[in-house]
Amino acid sequence: MKARLALAVMALGSLACPAALADKKPQLQILTVAQADDRLVRHSEGSAIELKDGSLLLCWQEFRHGQGDSDFFPNRLVCKTSKDGGRTWGRYRVLVEPQAGDVNVFSPNFVRLGNGDILFVFMRYLSFAQAQNKYPPTAAAAWISRDDGRTFQPHTTLWQNTYNSFASSVVKRASTGRLLLPLNRDQSKKGQPDHWEGGLAYSDDDGKTWKESRVWIDLPLRGVMETHVEELRDGRLLMIMRNQLGAIFQSHSSDGGDSWSKPQTTGLKSPESCPDLVKIPRTGDLMIIWNNSLYDPKYYSHFGKRTPLTVAVSRDDGRSWSNPRNIESDPAWAYSNPGCCFTSKGTVFINYWACKYQPSGAMSNFPIHLKAAIVDVDWLYGKD
Repeated sequence: MKARLALAVMALGSLACPAALADKKPQLQILTVAQADDRLVRHSEGSAIELKDGSLLLCWQEFRHGQGDSDFFPNRLVCKTSKDGGRTWGRYRVLVEPQAGDVNVFSPNFVRLGNGDILFVFMRYLSFAQAQNKYPPTAAAAWISRDDGRTFQPHTTLWQNTYNSFASSVVKRASTGRLLLPLNRDQSKKGQPDHWEGGLAYSDDDGKTWKESRVWIDLPLRGVMETHVEELRDGRLLMIMRNQLGAIFQSHSSDGGDSWSKPQTTGLKSPESCPDLVKIPRTGDLMIIWNNSLYDPKYYSHFGKRTPLTVAVSRDDGRSWSNPRNIESDPAWAYSNPGCCFTSKGTVFINYWACKYQPSGAMSNFPIHLKAAIVDVDWLYGKD
C-alpha cells in the first residue's frame, strides 16, 4: 500500500513539474515595443523611468519618412506606460513636437530628482541653414513633472544655439545631488568633416542652471562621441565613449565632472557605436551595454558590425569586466543606442533600436524598430 502511495506521489510530482516550469518566467525576454511601418518608419533612442506605483514610463523618438539620413527625418517624442515591467504598453501620448524652424527633436532623458519630481531633458536640432557640416546646431531644454510623469512643464533652457549634443538615457543624479549630463561638441569648421570632443554639463540646483566642464577630452579620427557617465564607489566619475579606435575608451573625473583624465582603453573591443554605462542599484557594481564585435576599418559603415548587443559587469569600478553575455546576436541585424532602467522588482529594462543590414554592409535607413530586453539582475552575473 505504501509503495503504491509513493508511486502515486511521484507521478503527481512529475505531472506538476512542467506546469511549475511553465510558471517560471525566463531571465531574459526580448520584445518589440514599437514596430516601424510605412507610416512611422523609425522608432529609436528611448529613455525609461520607474514611476512610484511601479509602472514604467518610456519615451522615444518616432519618425515619419523624410529625405536623406533618417536621423533628420521629421519626428516627435512620444511616450507609453507599462504596468507589467515592460512586457505590454499602453497610454500612448505625444510629449514633444518640433517647433517652427526645428529639423526635429532628439535624445529623451528622464531622471528622478531628490524631492521625487521627474526631470525630462531633450534637445532640438535647429535649421540646416545654420549647419557648418552634416549636423545642425542644437537647443536643449529641461521640463519637469511634479505629478509623477502625468504632465510636464518647461523648467529651464540649457542652451539656445550651440554645437553641443548628447545621447538618450544618459542623465544621472550623483550621491551629492548633482545632475550629470555627458556632452559632445563639434569642433570642426564649416565645410570640414565633423569632429567631436567630450565633456559634461552639471547642475547643483535640480536642473535650473547648468555649467559645463572646464576640461574636455578628445581622441583621433572622429573624436569622442555619445559619452555616458556613472559615479564610482569613491565618488569619482567614470565616462565611457563611442569612438573610431576599436575599443570602448574611458576617462575619470575627481572633481565632479569639471575636469577629465586623458582617455584610455577599457580593453573591450567595439566598432564605432554607442555604449551605455549604469550602476546596478542592488550591488553598486557597474554594467556596460555595448556591441562586442570586431573592429574592422574596411567595413562599409562604423568600423564594424553593431551586433551582438552585449552586457558585462564590473565589481571593481571598471578596472575589469565579467565574461560578456549577449542580449541579441543575429549577424543580419544592427542593435544600437541602448538605454537602461532598473526596477524595484529586481529586473532591468533595456531599450535599444534594431534594423537589418543591407548586403553592402550598410545599416538600413528604415525601417528601424524599438526593441527591449527584460533581464533579471541575477542573469547579469551569469546566474541562469
